[in-house]
This record gives sequence, structure tokens and C-alpha cells, in this order.
Amino acid sequence: MTIARLFGLEAKRALIIGGTPIGHATQALFAEAGATCVLVDPQSDPDAVAGAVDEFAAQHRGIDILVYAATLTGTFPLANLTLEQWDRLHNHNLRGAFVAIRQAVRHMRDHDGGVIVGVSTMGAVHPVLQGNAAYGSSKAGLNALIRAVALDEHANGIRANIIMPGAVPVGDPDADTVRLGGPAMEPGRLMLGMGSCEDVAAGILYLASPASRFMTGQALVLDGGFLIS
Repeated sequence: MTIARLFGLEAKRALIIGGTPIGHATQALFAEAGATCVLVDPQSDPDAVAGAVDEFAAQHRGIDILVYAATLTGTFPLANLTLEQWDRLHNHNLRGAFVAIRQAVRHMRDHDGGVIVGVSTMGAVHPVLQGNAAYGSSKAGLNALIRAVALDEHANGIRANIIMPGAVPVGDPDADTVRLGGPAMEPGRLMLGMGSCEDVAAGILYLASPASRFMTGQALVLDGGFLIS
């Protein structure tokens, strides 16, 4: 295979949900790879999320790639964590993902399959910051959702994978977040320093491209060496 055949997205129809730095970097890279790519940011409104997927599929006569990049972060002392704060992060990071993926799957089934990529976090599998109960669990739920989709939809030609960034810009945190510190703040833990949104976008391109055709239900970790530090 040539490089273009491995990593090119020529004639592919890609929808990115989430106006995050990672979402915008991915949109730029997908366009460079030849995809027809649209980024939308319906926040956590389930009707708006479903409508965005359906509108894209109607306008472009299908959908080949869905990237759920929507991310709302927030660290809160566990004893003071409110249900409103919990629900806010879970609605944005997990409930919205379920709605988007469900709608995309319905369209992909009718058009010979497709690819789904969920943007998760290292904090879903390993403590990174204190106070991450709501955020980490919402992204851990996304991990489980993506794996379930990979299993359930493989016969319909649909692949689904997760990317788990470490220390990279993901957007503004929840307004009432509290900085509590944690392992990621310790000297030397970020072996390769801060990552960039372009680093993550490159990983998403791999997961969305023919280069990863033999990969589904898996997590691609981009942690800059955090787990071995």
C-alpha cells in the first residue's frame, strides 16, 4: 500500500462532534487527508446531537466517519461533588456520545459500515488528577460504550476505537472546577512534556483511516510516557 492508500480519506464523509482544540485539529487534518469533513458543537443537547448527525447524513448521503471529540473537564472534591456537577459532565461526555453513536450507526448500517472514534482520556484508566471522579467515570463509560459498539456492530462493517490522550489541551474546564493537584502535577511525571492537539489528531487519523482496518474495540494511548514515569 502507498501512504495515501493507508492514511488518505479521499471521498470519505466525516463528522466531528465537539468544538474542542482536538476537534478543530482533527478537522484540519481530515481535510488535508481528502475527507469531506464537518465539525459541529451541539454541546450536550441530545436532540441537537441527533439532529446534527441526521442532517450531515442527509446532506452528504451518508456518513463514513464519526469522531466524538466533545469533552467537558472538571475536578471537584469528592465530598462536595454535587449531582448537578456529576450530571453535567456525564451528559456532555457520555450521554451525548451515546446519542451521536446511535444515530451514526443507523446511517452506517445502510451504507456498508463506517468508523467511529471516541476521544477519551488517560484519566479513565489511571488516576491523573485528584477530584476527577465525575470526569474520569464519564470517559470510562465512553470507553465501555465504544467497545460494546465494536462488538455489536462488527457484522455491519462498523469499527469503533478509542483514543486516550494524556496531558494535552482539551478546552476550558467546567466553570466551578477546583484545582486539587495529583500525579500529573508531580515533577518528572510528564516524560515528554505537554502533548499537542495535532499529536492527538494524528492518532485519530490513524484510527479513522484504512491503516487501522484490522483494529476495533481498542484504545490508543497517547500519554507521553506518563504510565511508565
